Amino acid sequence: MEIIRRWSLLVSALVTLCVLSSCSGETMEIRSMHIHSRVSSRFARTFITTVVQNILNSSKEAVFEMELPKTAFITNFSMIMDNVTNVGIVKEKAVAKKQYQKAVSKGQSAGLVQSIGRKLESFKVSVNVGPQSTVMFRLVYEELLKRQLGNYELYLRIKPKELVENFQINVDIIEPQGISFLKAVGTFMLNELSDVVRINRTESKAHIEFKPTLQQQRGCPECGETHLDGDLRITYDVKRESSAGTVQIVNGYFVHYFAPSNLKRLPKNVLFVIDHSGSMYGHKIKQTYEAFTKILEEMPQEDYIGILIFDDKVDIWKNNLVRATPENINMAKEFVEKMKARGGTDINKALLTAAKMLINATINNELPPTSASMILFLSDGEPTSGTTDHKKIIENVQRSMGGYVSLYCLGFGSGVDFNFLEKLALENGGLARRIYEDSDSALQLQGFYNEVANPMLLDIELRYLDNYVDQVTRSRFRHYYQGSEIIVAGQIVNSRGKNMTAGVQAEGLSGPFSVTLEAPLQEEDDVSSEQQYIFSDFTERLWAYLTIEQLLSAQIAAEGEDKKNITGKALDLSLKYNFVTSLTSMVVTPPDEKSDELVANKPKEQELHDKILSAAGSLDSHYYGHYDNAESRVRMSTVVTQTAPSCETFHIILGNPDETDRVCFRITQANDAAVSLFHNGRAGVTVNGKLSEDGSDFVRFGLQNKKLGLKVDVNVDNITVIREEHVIVYDWTAAIENLGILKWNDKQMTFPLDIGANFTIAPSGRSLHQSFYVDGSYSAVNSTIGVIGQFINSDVRLTSDSFHVGAKVVPIHRAPDCDFTAHGEQDRGQCQHVSLSPDNPLGGAGYIVSDVFTIPQ
Repeated sequence: MEIIRRWSLLVSALVTLCVLSSCSGETMEIRSMHIHSRVSSRFARTFITTVVQNILNSSKEAVFEMELPKTAFITNFSMIMDNVTNVGIVKEKAVAKKQYQKAVSKGQSAGLVQSIGRKLESFKVSVNVGPQSTVMFRLVYEELLKRQLGNYELYLRIKPKELVENFQINVDIIEPQGISFLKAVGTFMLNELSDVVRINRTESKAHIEFKPTLQQQRGCPECGETHLDGDLRITYDVKRESSAGTVQIVNGYFVHYFAPSNLKRLPKNVLFVIDHSGSMYGHKIKQTYEAFTKILEEMPQEDYIGILIFDDKVDIWKNNLVRATPENINMAKEFVEKMKARGGTDINKALLTAAKMLINATINNELPPTSASMILFLSDGEPTSGTTDHKKIIENVQRSMGGYVSLYCLGFGSGVDFNFLEKLALENGGLARRIYEDSDSALQLQGFYNEVANPMLLDIELRYLDNYVDQVTRSRFRHYYQGSEIIVAGQIVNSRGKNMTAGVQAEGLSGPFSVTLEAPLQEEDDVSSEQQYIFSDFTERLWAYLTIEQLLSAQIAAEGEDKKNITGKALDLSLKYNFVTSLTSMVVTPPDEKSDELVANKPKEQELHDKILSAAGSLDSHYYGHYDNAESRVRMSTVVTQTAPSCETFHIILGNPDETDRVCFRITQANDAAVSLFHNGRAGVTVNGKLSEDGSDFVRFGLQNKKLGLKVDVNVDNITVIREEHVIVYDWTAAIENLGILKWNDKQMTFPLDIGANFTIAPSGRSLHQSFYVDGSYSAVNSTIGVIGQFINSDVRLTSDSFHVGAKVVPIHRAPDCDFTAHGEQDRGQCQHVSLSPDNPLGGAGYIVSDVFTIPQ
């Protein structure tokens, strides 16, 4: 019997159900898909329920897959099959470690919950469905809708992938303050679907329904494909009458919502600190200029501005902050326009210089007495010049700013260490945001600036009588910005009085801001019963959500015993309220006895950077793909030049994530020759490697990016960067960040291909090891060739005696007992050997090139 295994990287979609047999042309039907969101005073609980039926006479695999907001916590997942209900159990991550490691070894963990895109996480689980049987999937998650630029937004992305007979979305919203406006917009809606979304509104309640018929779902009258593919966004705001805000008390918990209107805007003092090091070359620096040009044009004249650009040196536009007059704005734009990508990255010197400028300006009374001072810091990489130790930089910056200046950190791209930027920002009263490399990067930068462009109050403190409340969430804030909202929650410990007193103290443009609010301790029966119908314990769960979120944020900057205590509190609450957070895992036991337990972990923002570092720099890792029977394509997460100790020397190892065996490739008859590894003609990117005299290792690499006019020659002694007529030679101890080449330390060097892929090279004795990382944005189509390139986005299959890449077939032979412990894998496993030689169709005469900089034909 032929044994066939397949590899693929799955592409996800929010509210997505892909039944694998259906995707491959067989019959497995989605009977129904219901999405129901219930929102009570900004706190949302969303239920996804899907029923799938296998109408065949043999078992088939069904996959439930959807996306949820990164800010949401999964609280429940269950599968019902053959009248048996299997419910996911939330456990401490350390307790679930054994199941997690088992899932990782089979490639399953990445398929359960993984971070995708800017705002979403993908949840995926599969189960075998017996003949003529049905399975019901049910997922529940909760989130607090944050007010930004005057709106709350509930975001749902619709993509069922096929026609669904019973498809429906219902959203119920209740806001006791009253709803000031509400709209529902679907990007997938053509004229024939615009009337399908029905909105019923009263003063404080709204019901949104989307229930398309099969015909309305079709892409065309005779089509069998669904037209539902896009976003459904529900935006709204509430009425605000009291400047002190509103307090709600339900079931022994209070929530205080504070977002005063009709305040006068404060002037602000903004110092822009912009990274223009070598890695910012190309689109990054162009979009940075576009964004800052727009930001400068919109600066009110009462604001003060300063600009500082840096690489391994610091250049200051003006020695003092100046008024944002039209004349100064024009000069500032000219200064930013002259930025050129070059040199290394001295983050420490740049931020200390910026802090000194702002502090001196404040001390010398050069700025308005009541104003908001902030630093907007933009960088795309690691510190490579001057002080490079993260901890030391954080200490230096915090000491220099002294609590007088807020630091907002913007991390440009996936290569930035987001944890580092987050710690920097949190220690200095700000926050960090990732700017994704895309065509709208400039708009992302402008969007963030707009959130902090209009400060209305400073040093806000919300106060409550100690003998009435306990376990209060964060109640002090540096700024209140127009269009945002401050939310404080806590427990009521004394309900014997009639009212609870809430006070707000702050500093406004006209002087001290002070307001008080009396809230009845006895719940209003009508409002309470309506809200509890929507969401019975919403105040308590909102308090738990907010507390956990703030503890996890505090954990980032904490150390030692403080970090341990904060982590313990967050963990206890996560377990008590059944939240899947970064400290917990949900263990799911599939109904079928053959399947192993699956583990869902919540990804962190930092994981994208960690994944690149792991793929790029770790010699004990190799191929990690995402397994899916629906496809037969390979997108390699990591390909590492390695040696399998107890077998023989190999140049490339592909690991099947669903098994313990490997496919090991050895390039033969290429001693002392240059080999084409990767070439994408459309992108103008080429990577060649030269083998040693005995053919056992790589000793030199040539990397090219024609669009950047860049060549990099790497050998065991040095790294030569060639750009047009400029040639720079570095040794391996140098810190490089220059013109599209990024080296973090003396252990590895990364070459970004600018197409969603990276090559990393590391010295090992007198040889070189290389890693290749491809992220989800890479699409090679059919334009990628080379020993490694041929496997990407190709139809790849492994049978019992051969390896298939498209129409090419080569024989394999097995080593039954290879030791992979050096690679961080299972103790031992099988290895299928494939030799790539000139007479081998996977190698062919074309895989040998004349030089490391030869473009393969």
